[in-house]
Amino acid sequence: DAVAEVGVDINASCTYDHRHGLLSFVPGLGPRKAAAIRQSLVRMSLVVSGRKELLAKRLVGPVVYNNAVAFLRVTEMTMEVHPLDNTRLHPDVYHSHNWAVKIAIDALELGEGQGGDKEDLNMKALKDVMEDSNNEVRRLYLATKREWEGHYGPTFNVAAWDPRINVPPDSWQDKVEELDLDTFAEMIEQRQEGRWLSHLLMIKWEFRLPFMDPRKPMEPLSGDKLFRLLTGESDETLRPGREVTGKVVRNGDFGSRVRVEGNIPGFIPIRNLADGHVDRDRIEEFASVGSIITAVVTEVKKDHMSVDLSLRMEDMRRPPSSWERPRALPPLDAHFDRGAAATVERERAKERDDRLAALSLSMGSTKIGGPEGGAGGQGGGAPDDPKKRTARITRRACAHPAFRNAKNDEVDKELRGG
Repeated sequence: DAVAEVGVDINASCTYDHRHGLLSFVPGLGPRKAAAIRQSLVRMSLVVSGRKELLAKRLVGPVVYNNAVAFLRVTEMTMEVHPLDNTRLHPDVYHSHNWAVKIAIDALELGEGQGGDKEDLNMKALKDVMEDSNNEVRRLYLATKREWEGHYGPTFNVAAWDPRINVPPDSWQDKVEELDLDTFAEMIEQRQEGRWLSHLLMIKWEFRLPFMDPRKPMEPLSGDKLFRLLTGESDETLRPGREVTGKVVRNGDFGSRVRVEGNIPGFIPIRNLADGHVDRDRIEEFASVGSIITAVVTEVKKDHMSVDLSLRMEDMRRPPSSWERPRALPPLDAHFDRGAAATVERERAKERDDRLAALSLSMGSTKIGGPEGGAGGQGGGAPDDPKKRTARITRRACAHPAFRNAKNDEVDKELRGG
């Protein structure tokens, strides 16, 4: 379908090996016929100067020619070619019936009394009307872009602009628009020459956009788009203030490396491991390698394909509305009820604080150190004695209502018991 939409330059596809494969996908051809055409052109050292040569030089038969010729393009390389041989128009509408030439002459109001060679006049009329229509497309494009940027700034999407859809019919001012093609088609039908309205409309659009490629031009992968394609996350699903769960994979002198959900690399700077000061030799106490932690996103670094995280309670309790809103997201509506949103945030924060408080109590009641040592280092040892910290439970800021601390045997028993 893509080959049929954009056509194939027959000379280029037979000259360059890397483009020869396109001929096989032309409707009406195939691998065998495409290879035969190429071999014939190479053997005769021939360059196709027009679509009619395909039949005249017996490169294809009449049936194959009729089926495939509209998808084969002949561009100006070293010789002058018919201007419509590089369009989607079938030769029937400009060679057999001359409808395209008739439309071009009527649009330019040349009449029948023009002197000179008739073939040259017809070619000139086609080129002039196509140039006029191309200038009109350029004028409409610049006008649309100027109007858009006047309202919304320099955000005009060139690839999304389609003159067939985005331009109202009454905005066209080219010469071909002045013709009444419906009446012309009725006159042809009354003369018992068939129904040609769809072909006449196609002629008009090929004058304006000859073999226009409907595919959008390839855009370079920017940081935002590349991040979305590789991670599946966007500014709506992953942004500052969002809580994520990940696994600590490595600790270093400057913080902890985490593998976040979605296999996204994350980093917790040493200053964000706790509310207070954390020494480098104590990082393992707050984020031990292999442990599962829940942290809040402080920054999304799309160019580095990573996120910065925090375990500080100050960041955990920070309301979502206080975090910077990504620019890619649409701004909040002017009638957005900020008071109601703040109320909902406070209710959620209260529920979350209650769960965190319950979690802290369950952690605080756990014995650490030796049999005589209790929580807080009571029982004969200094509070900062390394021996008393070896069994310290890593704090996890998990606010899920179903979360609770449990031993491995208890969890395994519950899972096996269904």
